[in-house]
Amino acid sequence: MASRAVVIGPAAYAADSKMDSHPTIGASARMYGEVLAGDEMWGPDCCRVLTQDEVQTADGVMRALQEAADETGPDDIFLVVYVGHGQYWSDVPGAQVHFSLGSSHRDKPWTWLSSWYVYRVMRKARARLKVLIADCCYSNLLPQLGEEPVLPGVLGALDEGTCVFTAVKNASFASADGCSALPGNLSKCTPFSGHLLRILQDGTKDYNHQLTIGLLREAVKQEMESCTGAQHQVPRMSLNDARDGTPLFTNQMELKKRDPVPQLPVEPADWVKTLMMDRDSRLDELLKDERKTGDVVALLSSRPDEASRHLARHIDVRANKAFSSPHAFARYWNQVEKALRV
Repeated sequence: MASRAVVIGPAAYAADSKMDSHPTIGASARMYGEVLAGDEMWGPDCCRVLTQDEVQTADGVMRALQEAADETGPDDIFLVVYVGHGQYWSDVPGAQVHFSLGSSHRDKPWTWLSSWYVYRVMRKARARLKVLIADCCYSNLLPQLGEEPVLPGVLGALDEGTCVFTAVKNASFASADGCSALPGNLSKCTPFSGHLLRILQDGTKDYNHQLTIGLLREAVKQEMESCTGAQHQVPRMSLNDARDGTPLFTNQMELKKRDPVPQLPVEPADWVKTLMMDRDSRLDELLKDERKTGDVVALLSSRPDEASRHLARHIDVRANKAFSSPHAFARYWNQVEKALRV
């Protein structure tokens, strides 16, 4: 068994479909294939970029996904990357996000691929970790890949959980125009995929040899927020039992160009930066200081993003167990309240 990645990128549509064809979609799909093929954690045998014929129909896409899913085992990662058009219809049974196919027509939902079919294949795969990267409009409405009995299409409980990384978070529109600030062929990709691929291709200055879930999320977010070419949408990542410190890709930055291994964080902001990359990294050291832990939880709770608040809840749960004596817990919680009032 081995980890498997499937890249889906329908870039061309029929003239009468009322769908815009975007070369950036095809360029993004090809680049994902090239970058993953050159990553030692993946390699050419583990990554499949679907052909133009395969992305024409739901049958072509789903057969490829099922074949890849069947090749994964309990020690593997199953990664699905979708780049294309996304649409959301609320007036169909079980309102859901749909992915476009080469044969899709704008106002004909039955010609699109339901995201629930993709989720079903991922749910049944034996891989320990399942990751969906969705670069399309309405990707912000994709449900969490976790246990949701009300939604039959989402993924079930797993050893290391699931991750959904989407091009948009607070808006439904995802731009398909290339970003001029990106170098070379990356500028021919969609903005979200182009910036994400730059991180995968060039790596980051972080000392870690691998790009973890948390490191990738923070690197792409910072890259897009600081981009000088255009104002980009904020990406979204939703985790269900997956750890921020789970490695996904290799950090391709040369070792001599990376930052040195940091000393133990001192200020709350330094702790936040460290724990956002890996929520359990050095957390035991933080939990030795009730007041410092309170400062960190308060700082995370006051931040507007979902990832920070999720991390705050995680640390709070650990703190409740660590500070078992009434006096220790009182010092922790009083510091939380004090810091939140500042």
